[in-house]
Amino acid sequence: MEKSRCGECICDEMEQLLEEQQKLSFEGFRFICEKIGYDTIPFILSNGKCPFETFGVTRYGNFFTTQVFRLENLDPRHCCATLSLLMPVDMDGCPVELCDDVYSLLKTDNCMIVDLKCFCTIQPLSPKLVNRELPIIEPKC
Repeated sequence: MEKSRCGECICDEMEQLLEEQQKLSFEGFRFICEKIGYDTIPFILSNGKCPFETFGVTRYGNFFTTQVFRLENLDPRHCCATLSLLMPVDMDGCPVELCDDVYSLLKTDNCMIVDLKCFCTIQPLSPKLVNRELPIIEPKC
């Protein structure tokens, strides 16, 4: 598939993802206002060879790397998207690499604008991972 058409496909897929994400969160409904749904469909973008990875900063000033994002806004005319970074953490709430034991994906205030024409694939992940409550682990001693 030629590169420009590939980008158009991702743009189309992102439009569908945003629509489904809004339905999950009950956004845009006139009579339903309960917050019982999920408000994020996390996903990974790739150029066809490797996943897109970037870094963010926690509220405590620590750096983390991530390959997982939330779609915040989409400009289909220019095929650009505003993404927020999701931080993968383990059961203890410590940042981890995506290939490690990810227990939850925490929302962050880190955002970026990307040109979707640079990507060829999107891999959605389970909405249940986003801000998943960390378990209370009792000391074993």
